Amino acid sequence: MKNILIFNDFSPEAERATELALLLSGKTNTNLYVWNIFDKYENPVARELAVAHGNEEETEITADNTSWILKLESKLNWQSGLVPPVKFIEGIDYGTNYILSVVKKYDIGLLVRGITNDKDDMLCVEAEALSCSTKSGCPILLVPEKFEYKALEKIVYATDLRFCRHEIVVFLTQLATSLNASVLIANISAKGLPCMEDNYARTVFADTILNRGNQEHIFFSNIKERDIQRALDVLVNAMNNDLLVLVNNKFHFNELLGHEVPYIIPDSIHIPLLIFPS
Repeated sequence: MKNILIFNDFSPEAERATELALLLSGKTNTNLYVWNIFDKYENPVARELAVAHGNEEETEITADNTSWILKLESKLNWQSGLVPPVKFIEGIDYGTNYILSVVKKYDIGLLVRGITNDKDDMLCVEAEALSCSTKSGCPILLVPEKFEYKALEKIVYATDLRFCRHEIVVFLTQLATSLNASVLIANISAKGLPCMEDNYARTVFADTILNRGNQEHIFFSNIKERDIQRALDVLVNAMNNDLLVLVNNKFHFNELLGHEVPYIIPDSIHIPLLIFPS
């Protein structure tokens, strides 16, 4: 896999996302690049959040822009023995217009960003995060602040099998192999299209998705439920999947999150979302 890039704004949700990014970097044997969205010294709100959220003295927290991640690295090493290489992107001010050049320069294959509840206590996906994904061509992993940090063992890709993208399956297979995880291809017919009959769906899956390189990690389920929120609720909560994969503005994305930004994540979806650009 290519390297991982995390956007850091020194918030609690950024810290939670960084924990998961460090684990993914260690498991996939890739570099983790940190891009500070702004300097906490120059932003009073960020500095206040950093101090309030920390357990150490203020002088230690504000000593530099790296001490916070050193603590997370130490925690990961103690728990798992992993020591992922962490590098900071210097000399490039954050901006969505620069994302493509950064991705190319540092060989990035996955973006990571923390998300939190808005003033109405709803978990939202902002346009800026998806814009970074669209402009760079990289999938973006959105990690809720309240996500209970753990290894990702069960991944579900919600798609219409007739439009299942090969490059996404390849990416997920590589990720699952590194994590020793499983990937469930959940076939949910797109709105306006007929449901696929079970035997036919499994034949299409076997002929187009399965190969020698992924059959140990890739599984299939043909979902007949047409209510997308209900179907994904079952996949996430009843089947205990750890990561939900969708394609931006395609098929089930808008039926789950809405048609206008900021997109609202239903309360039932409490796990990270991996969004691929359309």
